Amino acid sequence: MVMSRTALTTRAVAAAVPLTVLLAACGGPEQEQNDGPDTEAASALHEAQPLNVKDATPMPEGSESGTYSDLVTVQYSEEVRAATVLDKPECLDAANRWGELDSVREAPTSVAAYEWEPGTISHILVQLDEDAAAEALATEPPESCSEYTATYEDGTSSEYGVADLDLPEVGDGSRAFTVQVTDDAGENHMYTVMYRNGGLLGTVSIMGQGDPAEYERMLMDFSEAAIDRQEQMLG
Repeated sequence: MVMSRTALTTRAVAAAVPLTVLLAACGGPEQEQNDGPDTEAASALHEAQPLNVKDATPMPEGSESGTYSDLVTVQYSEEVRAATVLDKPECLDAANRWGELDSVREAPTSVAAYEWEPGTISHILVQLDEDAAAEALATEPPESCSEYTATYEDGTSSEYGVADLDLPEVGDGSRAFTVQVTDDAGENHMYTVMYRNGGLLGTVSIMGQGDPAEYERMLMDFSEAAIDRQEQMLG
């Protein structure tokens, strides 16, 4: 079966990179908020998502909130990864390893996607305590995961390259990295900043084929705007 470029990219994203990009990549229907003990907290996080950052505007169809492990996006990503074989098994979910922590999986979470002409922007916000947020921020892939190959159920594959990105620190601590994904649909790059704001863990990701310098500027602008919004809405 020949897959479309969108389908290939969506699967590649689900296989190995942060879930924040997946909602926008899927272009699926708006996700309803999951009911549960974290509903109220997740709603507050959703209200604290940035409204507009420069010319990036929210996409309602790219939003979801609730307990992290119950998110449709998370569950889909896990299904794809379970059916994916890596030449370096230690690199499974390399850029999203923090999402396996129990503290994260049980936490209130909001995911939002933004329409921006140069690329797809997405932001995940997780409510933790300061220690758990610091632990999640410090969770990085092994050095061997700078390059690896993922093979899917139908025999097709994608090449991944993960590298650190040198950006100024934001919030109470941050780290930045890039992921290059190459498959039959071509080459895509994802640029990500993970930051901590007290007990909040935020991840801003941009995926596309645009100017890296422009993406890096937007990462910084978006991260700073997100933290300002959190201070206004959550105190």
